[in-house]
Amino acid sequence: MALQTAEILVQYGLRTEWEEAFNCGESQTIDHREDDDLPRDPRQWTRENVADWLKFVMTKHNLPEVQSSRFLMNGKALCLMSPGMFLKRAPLGGKLLYKDFQLRLSSALYTSN
Repeated sequence: MALQTAEILVQYGLRTEWEEAFNCGESQTIDHREDDDLPRDPRQWTRENVADWLKFVMTKHNLPEVQSSRFLMNGKALCLMSPGMFLKRAPLGGKLLYKDFQLRLSSALYTSN
């Protein structure tokens, strides 16, 4: 009996709210500079910038407030955090925070100035 492999991408279940919120799989340009006053490159963020970013994302997405004491770090430290670390610090919004941060970081890394 021969085993055949499929050459198509199979999607299991419906799109999640996470995918719909960020249009996963669709080409998009990320430019957050219109929404906030943060430096474009998250690696340059200070502790104060991280606190401002937290407040901005929580307000924009109507999420419960996250204690800023859970994110007492600069942008370089955020770069070292895994999705699980975001979830541990913010159980009701950690995935969204992680995704927003990664989109900003990718935008800074892969777009020309």
